[in-house]
Formats: sequence, structure tokens, C-alpha cells
Amino acid sequence: MAKLKLDNLTKSNIWTISESELNQMLIEGKKKEGFAENETHYMNIIHTVFDIQYFDRDDEKAKARFEAEQYDLFYAPSDGEYNAVAIRKRKIAKITDLTLENVSHLTPEDILALIENNMGTGWQGLPLAIQDIIESAFYVDVASMPEAAIHRKGGVIDRRVADGYEVLEIPRGSWVEAIFVKLKPKQEKPKFSFKGASYDDEGNIKNDDDDDDDDDSLDIDEKDDVTPNMDVDDDDDSDMEDQEPAIEDIDEISDASDDDDD
Repeated sequence: MAKLKLDNLTKSNIWTISESELNQMLIEGKKKEGFAENETHYMNIIHTVFDIQYFDRDDEKAKARFEAEQYDLFYAPSDGEYNAVAIRKRKIAKITDLTLENVSHLTPEDILALIENNMGTGWQGLPLAIQDIIESAFYVDVASMPEAAIHRKGGVIDRRVADGYEVLEIPRGSWVEAIFVKLKPKQEKPKFSFKGASYDDEGNIKNDDDDDDDDDSLDIDEKDDVTPNMDVDDDDDSDMEDQEPAIEDIDEISDASDDDDD
């Protein structure tokens, strides 16, 4: 898999990188032409997953606070009021943290843990919107049966486990609610063509002159019945937001600085 860069970031794949990888990505990205013009776009994506705080590296109180809050700290090589950065990746700690962008980066065990910690509501107690998010990336099955029946040899639990499902059992008196979850296989988005244009996996139009051959093969009588193509106007949604302050080059904090404090 190719290394991600700022230009390749989306609200989905950004969940695959770590704090240190993001820091290095920002360092490399700032050196490239056009960074300032696209900085707002980059940060809008980054802020969906990461908390970023800038501070003075000589501020020991701020450093201790960020470390206690489980941020990773990095230094900027240049001097200035904000010459260090604290970066923390947001954790998916509760069921309502799930989104269509992050759910596919979890495991069935992660999903079942979130359901188990959701105040014992089980599957049916989840909001329909959350169920839809989970089912966009996972197969889900639920069975409620007497405990003796659900644990019978060769019964529903044994069959589902044999099919590759992970299971969560929630006691309901003498009955058991069993929730089965299995990851759906990844599917590539289909590519479409329309009058000489095809669409890639990101939905962008790419030219394909070969697709015009079908039109050229029409008989004269068939062409007479063809209606003209309607012109389609592309809306320009590229509204620019307020630019954030430029990001300084960041290097990881060296252990030597901690030794000096001692």
C-alpha cells in the first residue's frame, strides 16, 4: 500500500495513520508548493480525527497537561511562541462515536465491545442510524433464545462461529440475546461511462476516447432517432473557508529534554 500524503487524505483513510505519521506528513507537506492555498482543506479533514494543540516548548505546565491527556508531543526546530505541538487521535470510545468513515477501520470485536458497553441495550436498543452505520461494514445477526437452547451443541452459536462470526452474549433472565458480527468483504466501487466519460473510484470524471466507438457504430437510420445530449452544468462547490495559522515544521521531542528537567 502506497504511503499516504496530505493530498491523498480523506475522512476515511485518515483513521489509518498515527500521531507521528500525521506530524511527519505535515512537515513534508509544508515544504511543497501550494500548501498554504490548501491548508484549510487539509485541516478540515485532519480535525475530524485528530486534536492538535500548539504551545511553547518551555512551558512545563502545558507539557505535563498534554502528557496527562495522552497527547503525543513534538518540537518545532524554529524559535517562537508556539514551537511545539501536541497531537492526539480521537478514540472510538462509545457507540455514538461511530461514523460511516471510521466504522470500516474497526474489527468485529471492537463493535461488540461498543455494544456491550452501551448500558446493556443490546442490538435492538441501538438507534436505527447506528445500526445502519454498523451494517454498512459488517454482517449482523441476532438470536434470543433460552440459555440451554442457544448453547446446545451444534446450535446457533456453534453454527455462526463456524461461519466466521464473533459473538456477544447478553443475559436476559433465563434467556440469552446473542449478537453475531462479521466483517463484510471490501468491494470496489463500480466504474461508469457516459458518452465518452468514465468515473474513477473517487467519482472523478476521466476522459476515455475509446467509449465513443459505440456511437460511431450506429447505422444512419438509428442515428436519426438519437436525441441530442442535454448539457450538464457542473456546480462549483469550492467555497474557501478562513485560513488557519501556518503550521511550523515539527520534530519529535527528544528524550534529552526530559533528562534536563530532572
